[in-house]
Amino acid sequence: MEVWDFERPPAAAEPDVSAVLRALANATRLQVFRRLAAGYGSPVLIADDLGVPVATVRRHLEALARVGLVRTAGDGELYELGRQAVRILNATLVYSLSGGVMPARSGPAPAPSVPTPPDACTVCDNGDFVRGVLDDLGSALNEARDYHQRIQQMSSQVLTAHEAERKRIARELHDDTAQALTSILVRLRLLERSSHDGEVLRNVVELRDLTSGALDSVRRMAMDLRPASLDDLGLVPALETYAENFANNWPVKIALEADGLRRRLPRDVELVLYRVAQEALTNIAKHASATTARVQLGRKRNQVTLVVQDDGRGFEMDRVQRTQGTGLGLFGMQERLALVGGDLQVESTAGHGTSITARVPLAAPRRQA
Repeated sequence: MEVWDFERPPAAAEPDVSAVLRALANATRLQVFRRLAAGYGSPVLIADDLGVPVATVRRHLEALARVGLVRTAGDGELYELGRQAVRILNATLVYSLSGGVMPARSGPAPAPSVPTPPDACTVCDNGDFVRGVLDDLGSALNEARDYHQRIQQMSSQVLTAHEAERKRIARELHDDTAQALTSILVRLRLLERSSHDGEVLRNVVELRDLTSGALDSVRRMAMDLRPASLDDLGLVPALETYAENFANNWPVKIALEADGLRRRLPRDVELVLYRVAQEALTNIAKHASATTARVQLGRKRNQVTLVVQDDGRGFEMDRVQRTQGTGLGLFGMQERLALVGGDLQVESTAGHGTSITARVPLAAPRRQA
């Protein structure tokens, strides 16, 4: 079985220095490392100086320890710098930024051609250099965070405009096109009753059937673009209506289960989950060759989960990415979920169906005094 977790992609092997820099690419962790280099060995002292919980400091210290920058000292309640890893980091930065290139190394020790600074490199001759590099790293981290926020805002604006346009088109289809077709249908029925010519009657009946089919298509298109039940009644009634219409148009039996949703979710969360379910069911109809599908929607505490499963033929993720480009709409689902802080997981086995799971965290309800 192939599992693709959009939130946690498989980690690739990378050099030690790269792992160290990635570990430092966190603003709070960088401050913890600075305090440790300045002689703050106790997590309690570091937490008090930064104004964060002790558990947060311990978590960042453990992350730094995994790459060798930090190690426990004494009875385990104190921490100190991992001198070997710090020396390698400092030597690499000094050598590479001065115009050289670090030679390949197979062990933890630096190459002989690289000068090894003293152990306490963060508080000795090269201390200013290392602190400058850490300052640059912190600035780059803040810029990257701001850039990521701007990208998310732009994506949110694009999707919001997209949904607004869908809503406008759905309203025009319902109010204008559907009403016009309804009027034509009524006039055709009146003409059918008043005509006595057999040839004319056959043509009128044919036109009436074509108009009736076009009216059904327009109504179905308007509902797919923006279902009124989603805005008026909420996510569960909208999914029930969509599943019923889906089963009438495709040879797939739909089972819908909802649990723990006693009150409505935030509107943006309802819209995102509805679009994810819609895209997943469309994929099932077009690609899976499935006979049954199950949609499970549930809320536990401050998280809502949507699961869409089918008994179709499944697929190989790598092949889908190469042949379909957009990955059966999976990236579109993830893009929508990211706007509400959610994540997407896809599990598929060739010949044994596919399962798509979307999780969205919800804000904890405020307690009233």
